[in-house]
Amino acid sequence: MMNSNFTTGSSLYRIMAVEPRIFPTLTVVLAISILSILAVVISPNVYATSNNSDNSVKMTKQGSFINSDGNLNIVGAIDNNGNVPVEVTVGLNTTSNNGSSHNIKTMTEQTYGTIIYPSTGGAPFKFLIPSNTLAVGEAFIAAVKEVQVPYYNVVVLTYNNTATGIDRALVGIAKNTGSFDIHDVVIYASAHDSNGAWIDSVKSNIIPIIKPGEQIAFSAKPDASVKSKVSYFSCAGLAFLEPITTLKVSDTRYIAYDLEGAAKISDLRYDNSTNSIMFGITHYNPAGGSMTLKVPQYSKSQAISIMMDGKLYKEATVQMNGKTISLDFFVPPGDHQMQIRVGSVYAS
Repeated sequence: MMNSNFTTGSSLYRIMAVEPRIFPTLTVVLAISILSILAVVISPNVYATSNNSDNSVKMTKQGSFINSDGNLNIVGAIDNNGNVPVEVTVGLNTTSNNGSSHNIKTMTEQTYGTIIYPSTGGAPFKFLIPSNTLAVGEAFIAAVKEVQVPYYNVVVLTYNNTATGIDRALVGIAKNTGSFDIHDVVIYASAHDSNGAWIDSVKSNIIPIIKPGEQIAFSAKPDASVKSKVSYFSCAGLAFLEPITTLKVSDTRYIAYDLEGAAKISDLRYDNSTNSIMFGITHYNPAGGSMTLKVPQYSKSQAISIMMDGKLYKEATVQMNGKTISLDFFVPPGDHQMQIRVGSVYAS
């Protein structure tokens, strides 16, 4: 396989001692009524999906395996083909395997990529089925929540997507290309066999910190019970477990901020010479969309201005309440450079 080098921002079953199987949608269980069978048929839909009316968030193909403890694992990935970042809850209906009850219970898991950004290759998920439990049907999208959290284009992943070494792992380097520390990062991917089938979802250990310009090696290993089958990885990405909410001003000072909106952010930094927050921005909506920036208010006379592509932007709405300054502005289609003067952080 070819080496992959791209920039990303920005985030998981046991059946007694018999051969495991995932029950098809029409599950026939002896000694129960036709009504009970219908309840099993309908059950995958009782956990309603929300905010996915255009079906832009989709489930990929799924896979399963038995781990070394005899537990069934079900894996897959979720794609976001829309224009808005989303958080997705994945559901899986289960029932007891002890013969005494056939009540349906729904397990839920979040995707490895805690936020799935548009057209970023998808985010894996993984279910570990408890002992004495059976899976009923396939995993499904249980809930979709749109979020206004920007994608920070500040970490470059360099890796070979071919399974590597005795552990058949995804290995590579994560480099911080930004001007501030990145905390609590996890790299994830989907593992496939030589036929392209999904056979596991993997993630690295948490990387506590990546300093500006620093390169950190990572490894994401598949389960030992299936590692011999792993041929390559897809859907590689990363999740920020700690939000990015401060910018470094000096060795001892930081400015807090809150940037909201469905956009990709690059080259984010604070410029001391102009007392400005500067960044590149591309809105995910092809027609453009709104953004909100909130910063501390240091004084009543704090000077605020917005430049877009080197020109004064006059359409912004600015509100101050004595503690916080809130700026609302519209980002047109395409790539743009923003310079938002927020006043000196040294003001008293």
